[in-house]
Amino acid sequence: MDRVRTKPKGRLRAGRLVLLALVAIGLVPGTIVQTTIGQRSDAANITVTPLDARGGVSGDLTLSGAWELTAGHGWFGGFSALVADDQRGLIAGTDRGFLLDLDLSGDSPRAVPGSFRFVGISDRGRKEIVDLESLAHDPVTQTLWAAFENDNLIMRLAADGSSQTRAPREMARWSPNSGPETMERLADGRFLIIAEGPESGSDTLHQALLYPTDPVAKGKPTAFPFAAPRDYDPVDATQLPDGRVLILLRRVAYALPARFDTAIAIADPRRIRAGQPWQARIIQRLTGGVFADNFEGLAYVPSASDPARGSLWLIADDNFSVFQRNILVRFDWEG
Repeated sequence: MDRVRTKPKGRLRAGRLVLLALVAIGLVPGTIVQTTIGQRSDAANITVTPLDARGGVSGDLTLSGAWELTAGHGWFGGFSALVADDQRGLIAGTDRGFLLDLDLSGDSPRAVPGSFRFVGISDRGRKEIVDLESLAHDPVTQTLWAAFENDNLIMRLAADGSSQTRAPREMARWSPNSGPETMERLADGRFLIIAEGPESGSDTLHQALLYPTDPVAKGKPTAFPFAAPRDYDPVDATQLPDGRVLILLRRVAYALPARFDTAIAIADPRRIRAGQPWQARIIQRLTGGVFADNFEGLAYVPSASDPARGSLWLIADDNFSVFQRNILVRFDWEG
């Protein structure tokens, strides 16, 4: 009888560690500024191509469109944040520190010419702060807030182009690569910020802060844990007209290439209590085909005729990988 040959346990363990390291490096390109062709200031000619894909989604929402964003620009890609502006458009952020405006006035989204611009910090000697992971927006003042991982820093960008930054001490101990991935300015002016990585010793609880006002203004936040489904991490959020918040959740299967499972959960910020877990309920899943990608941005855009109804937009981060794409997806929200 032939013997079944098995590898020593040490080799199996080492192989897993090597695989995890390779996948991890591929998932965090924003932590290191890599050499690219061209300059940051080069003009970006961006193409938005419809995708004829409908499988791989399930839940309460109706899929109404999907598109791929491509450009020859050396720094294009890595979309990790999404927020609505007040002109029925979107502002997308990348983990290389760029912003892009998207016009939604037509039947299909369109990249606003000349809007792909660098907003990261590159004047601190050899160190750069570029890993932009979440955005918030004030439609009245046109102020934009950007949260950066690694330094766990918040930047406030005024409409006149001036900026101010702060690294809140409440976020100082958050993991450098799993920090403020989720940030949303609520309609009442409060700011919700959630750490991507779970608390030490937990598979479900994520540190979260609710600031009474602008986090750059040093207000004292309410601290509480966000309770995510097991193995899912929060990566963005957006508020609905009725006050509830939708939270984008991501789960990664570590393989080569990595595989992603996305969910959208709903929770009521009125239930947030200091020190108490904030619960959410999953209402939508994206698990197959082109939708099994690295979705990291989420934004709600109200309808011009009825603000209680509108569209929910998601954007995927290609991680500058040949296995992934920059995908923009739209779901209908019926109120």
